[in-house]
Amino acid sequence: MTFKTATIGDIASVQTGPFGSQLHNKDYVLDGTPIVTVEHLGERKMTRQNLPCVSEADKDRLSKYTLQYGDLVFSRVGSVDRCSWVSEDEDGWMFSGRCLRVRPSDPAEIYHKYLYYFFILESTKDFVRNIAVGATMPSINTRLLSEVPITYPSIEEQRAIAEALGALDDKIENNSKINHHLAA
Repeated sequence: MTFKTATIGDIASVQTGPFGSQLHNKDYVLDGTPIVTVEHLGERKMTRQNLPCVSEADKDRLSKYTLQYGDLVFSRVGSVDRCSWVSEDEDGWMFSGRCLRVRPSDPAEIYHKYLYYFFILESTKDFVRNIAVGATMPSINTRLLSEVPITYPSIEEQRAIAEALGALDDKIENNSKINHHLAA
């Protein structure tokens, strides 16, 4: 297997969520486009409890903060090593100012699920925690996340690795549901 080495900034775009002056609590509506906040970042998947929403007009106004299938969303402050992968269900949602979005630049070069599994490696989490700044509350920004080094194989090998890991995660999730059901 041959590997390439790059930085996240070489293979993906990194975007900070909207600043507080662009989106306020008063802009939230009961029915609209959901906004992912740090609290919604879960293992692999976004949690759906208490999702704030914005109107169609605000979604249009803040369109550069829209999520696409395959994006990764990170906590920018606090638990800076937390990230979730954007599924087809969250395509079109938005992300908050306390988050960073990573979007692979070229799907023929980097597979989004491989990138997700790279970021949940304990060694990558340690690296991200170690580059965070701030004495009382760790934080990362687009520059810091863009400088994270990544080593990756061919796109075919990335897909095979990510799909194998995804199948294992699915099996673990299903077994956990069965165990939870049996315990109830």
